[in-house]
Amino acid sequence: MSIGNKMFKGAIWSTVERLSVQLVSFALTIVLARLLTPKEYGTVGLLIVFISFSQVFIDSGFSKALIQKQNRTNEDISTVFYFNLIVALICYLALWICAPFISDFYSIPKLDNLLKILSISLFFNALFAIPNTLLSIEMNFKSITKVNFISTVISGLAAIYLAYENFGEWALVYQTLIKSVLMALLFWFSTKWKPLFIFSKDSFKNLFGFGSKLLVNSIMNNLVNNFASLFIAKIISAQQLGYYTRGTQNADTAFSTINSIIDNVLLPGLAPLQNQLELLIEGTKKIIKTAALLVVPLFFGLTIISKPLIILLLTDKWALAIPIMQLICLSRLITIISGININLLYVLGRSDLALKQQYFKIAIRIILLIFALRYGIVMIAIAELVSTVIHFFINTYYPGKMMTYGAKDQIRDIFPILISGLVMSIPGLWIVYFTSFSEIVKIILTISTCFITYYLMLRVLKIEEYKMLIKRVTSLLKK
Repeated sequence: MSIGNKMFKGAIWSTVERLSVQLVSFALTIVLARLLTPKEYGTVGLLIVFISFSQVFIDSGFSKALIQKQNRTNEDISTVFYFNLIVALICYLALWICAPFISDFYSIPKLDNLLKILSISLFFNALFAIPNTLLSIEMNFKSITKVNFISTVISGLAAIYLAYENFGEWALVYQTLIKSVLMALLFWFSTKWKPLFIFSKDSFKNLFGFGSKLLVNSIMNNLVNNFASLFIAKIISAQQLGYYTRGTQNADTAFSTINSIIDNVLLPGLAPLQNQLELLIEGTKKIIKTAALLVVPLFFGLTIISKPLIILLLTDKWALAIPIMQLICLSRLITIISGININLLYVLGRSDLALKQQYFKIAIRIILLIFALRYGIVMIAIAELVSTVIHFFINTYYPGKMMTYGAKDQIRDIFPILISGLVMSIPGLWIVYFTSFSEIVKIILTISTCFITYYLMLRVLKIEEYKMLIKRVTSLLKK
């Protein structure tokens, strides 16, 4: 199977996996949001910041290092497995010790016990990291789909039951814990790999040479991504953090779906071309234009229907999350296209350059966020959008230098698609803000009108990637 067809097939299964999981997850979180309060959401959202930061250390960039390495051995894989477990234990102990201090800092007494229980999920996350990575290397997204779907449904239903029984924040904590346990069990049943009883210093040193750059990159990125959440809860309130978290989660449901598909397929798919620059450039152009073809209408559409969607699904009590969702949707659109450039540096084995860029991006983001904090959560979301625009030009610098495919060329390639998205938005905005239809009618009419307008624009502008995408999908369906 050619690289292009293999990547496309992998992308299809990865799409099925993410869509099935995210749609079910979205439906479950809607029910939970109606049962829980913004303050309860904000409290657990704050805890997730500490868990996600610990998770960065557990992986330490080794997953991508294993994918990037073409001659990986079982010694390499086993070494990473044991390293993950050791770091998970260290992170758990650190969070256990720090939990009372975190609780005192935010003046929320229940944070202590909540964090101690939630941190147990780190062990199970470490257990399934390697099986998940191996399935990704094989592009076996069918198995990954089953695991994620089953664990999401069961843990989500359990959380809804607990929320209905007035468990409050504990419903969300147990949801995370149950999902981690199920994923660990199911991933181990989905792969035949078994660890060797060996920890190779040579393997560790070799993989850490690549992974350490990713680790530092991920640490800084995670800190900045959660910088606003940490200080919204302290400076403003946990309730305002709840609105901000809910608004970003709505946008991130779509973002994580698309972004994980690209991450899952791009690195293992393009890694074999790392020494064939012309083919790599050609493949990158197609990926960026195809990604834009999908994400532009998706995020423009979500931005337009944010108001009726939140009012309909979450009720008026979540209305303050509407502008947050709109701004974050636009931000995530840029981040997806921008992030492809980072993956290119990983393909080329230049994680050091990705790290170098990160320093500049973090400085810009922190400055904007510090400025925005005093003006509330809407200004924080605006700062996020502005920073992602600047990040795009930073991320495209090295691809422009090494592959002669930088910001100017990428914007030129996706410009007709952006125009199609803007034209599509006009009738959608009119329906949402200048008609008196019910919320559900507005959503249906907006989606239908935007889809038709976007399709007509693609035909009028004769965008080749659209034809190529239809051809590949048709060919796959025939098989």
